[in-house]
Amino acid sequence: MYIYYRMSVLKFCFVACALFSNSIMGVVGAPTLRGASSAAAATGTSAVVEEVYNVDYIHEWSMFNNFLDRFEKKYETLEDFVSRFGVFRSNLRHIIVHNMDHTQNFTMAVNAFTDLTAEEFKAKYVGGMLKRGSDVKKSSCKTFTSTSAPSSETLDWVTKGGVTAVKNQGQCGSCWSFSATGAMEGAWFTHSGNLVSLSEEQLVECSKKYGNMGCNGGMMDNAFQYAIDQGMCSEEAYPYTSGTGTTGSCQKCTPVVTMSSCANVAADNQVVLKAAVALGPVSIAIEADTAVFQSYSSGVITSSKCGTTLDHGVLIAGYGVEDGIKYWLVKNSWGADWGVNGYVKIERSDSTSDKGICGIAMEASFPIV
Repeated sequence: MYIYYRMSVLKFCFVACALFSNSIMGVVGAPTLRGASSAAAATGTSAVVEEVYNVDYIHEWSMFNNFLDRFEKKYETLEDFVSRFGVFRSNLRHIIVHNMDHTQNFTMAVNAFTDLTAEEFKAKYVGGMLKRGSDVKKSSCKTFTSTSAPSSETLDWVTKGGVTAVKNQGQCGSCWSFSATGAMEGAWFTHSGNLVSLSEEQLVECSKKYGNMGCNGGMMDNAFQYAIDQGMCSEEAYPYTSGTGTTGSCQKCTPVVTMSSCANVAADNQVVLKAAVALGPVSIAIEADTAVFQSYSSGVITSSKCGTTLDHGVLIAGYGVEDGIKYWLVKNSWGADWGVNGYVKIERSDSTSDKGICGIAMEASFPIV
């Protein structure tokens, strides 16, 4: 059925694939506007938008078919197929306009989310963070206020071997569990020298008495408290199965990692946050429900458009400087196809009173072995 609808629409599109090969159409990962004049780009966004709206449909259809193949997308009906192409085309044009704005410090690109509206993206992949203080069982995390960080402006726990491969939460609001396991994996690494991939599914299914709600959201502090009390099993022993948005019941497993306590980083203080990251990877909450995150591809996000309404749990895995811009290296849980192999760089400051881009300094915490 899928193949029938796809071929029907391609015929309607004047047999685009027969006229233009994918190699001619450009790279899906970083689209640019064919034929857009430098003069139009120089006159401002409105002129660029006008040219974008004149881009030929055949090029857009070819990009869409590249997208379908790359991400193995399938739609049940012809109507849905056409509707998804409309959403894809709108997002593609936004990506093109953004990438033509040379004042931006980051790029956007087509990814697995390009056929989703902003509302759909938010509903399916963002919103897994509960508000701090909404937990049922208060965590024992103390406040971390140290400012004694190394003078070096570069630290990468990934290259040091303290971060596991990028994982994928799927269509489950379990970002908090991936952030928490990332921090616990890092803490265990700095303590023992061994990197063990821990079970997000254990947290999703077993930590509800600690205030977490499975695929409907949770908090890293709650996950830490669960780990302090119960211990953590390996991902191999208790693999992730909630990616479809459906969770099961808690299973028994043998803990291989234990935590003794946890700490909350002083809010809105990026100097203290740097000191915390110097000790190991740190769990944070950010706002990720905007186009900035939906289509992020590379570079350092410096735009305040991503907001500070926290709705997504991620992991700071280091910090550095790129093209003169200080940044936090952040590990996401949307798979390695998103961003820079699953990572994003967010602007960093040396302020002691700064929520940070995307609210990155508002709620940070880490476990202690």
